[in-house]
Amino acid sequence: MADNKNQHFVPRTHIKPFTLDGEGLAINLFNITRMKAIPNAPAKNQCSKDYFYGQDSQLEQAIQFVEGRYGKVVRHLAEGGPVQPGVDIVLRRYVYHQYLRTDAAAQASATMMLALTDLPGSDFPVPPFGEAVKIATEQAMLHYAEAMGIVDDLKMCIVRNATDLPFVTSDNPAVLTNRLHYQRPTPGKRAFGVKTAGALFVLPLTPCLLALFYDGAVYSVPHKSRFVDVERRSDVAVLNEHQYLNCATNIYFGAWEGRDQVAVAAADALPRRPATPHTRTHAVLDQSDKWGERFTVEPVSDIRDGRKRLVHIVTNKPTPLTWPLFLKFRPDASGWSNGTGAGLTRRGCLDEGYVMGSGYARVRV
Repeated sequence: MADNKNQHFVPRTHIKPFTLDGEGLAINLFNITRMKAIPNAPAKNQCSKDYFYGQDSQLEQAIQFVEGRYGKVVRHLAEGGPVQPGVDIVLRRYVYHQYLRTDAAAQASATMMLALTDLPGSDFPVPPFGEAVKIATEQAMLHYAEAMGIVDDLKMCIVRNATDLPFVTSDNPAVLTNRLHYQRPTPGKRAFGVKTAGALFVLPLTPCLLALFYDGAVYSVPHKSRFVDVERRSDVAVLNEHQYLNCATNIYFGAWEGRDQVAVAAADALPRRPATPHTRTHAVLDQSDKWGERFTVEPVSDIRDGRKRLVHIVTNKPTPLTWPLFLKFRPDASGWSNGTGAGLTRRGCLDEGYVMGSGYARVRV
């Protein structure tokens, strides 16, 4: 039995630096569904649900261990400490864990699960949505235990905010994005994932600090001892944009006096937030001969029971307007490909066995 009924999918140790005076008691938030700023909300009630991870005490303790190490590292950096050995691995482990663990991530996975099972004429068992979210959460934690090193090849820098525009965070703070995918897309590749070449993770740590993880074979970031000092408000706004585009419901910010600029940024991002988490495409068998099978895309409403079909699901990710000026493409930017629809991956993912298949070769991008 878990010790705590109220379990946080974004830990209080992450939220605390953004609370009033950093005390961890009250926090200002902007609800993007209602487009309304709310002052002094209880911090302990944010980003939590009863038994979100279930009632396994060992799982709960493992999660608390990850959170505890993360909290110590953030305090160390906030006090002006260097990126000493161990800091980067703690933050890498945390960012991937946080990326997988939120309610938004669980609901997106559950939606995909149901999209693959809830098909016209099929006899697949379709669980209720709440049960599907629970299953997705458990699977995410199992996946993390097996694949936490999948981000270890990414380089890391800490962005120090020297402007008067603070970093914000949200109820879905660890954001995966990919500048390479958006600006130099692979033909026919409509989505990207953690293993894709050009991967980027954005994670706010405090109103003055943000961790950026990036594919070093694709990007370069000029830094001094892993710190990047940002003096342009535009760069801070670009990094904050990922929170507005990817949050589930709430943006969390520090000073109440900044609520108007938060509202403006939220309104600007709203039209670019995906209307649905996934796009599902159905194709039915149109022709079969000695050369193989040909499928034709049809609306679900036109598909008759019993016809052989393929289902293709793409995760809809928001497109940022622009990117921070300090994040540059390398002149020799590259990824690894075997010429299939899997697209580009990173050498580290190949070396560690996170990507299967043969015939991979380095390609310029």
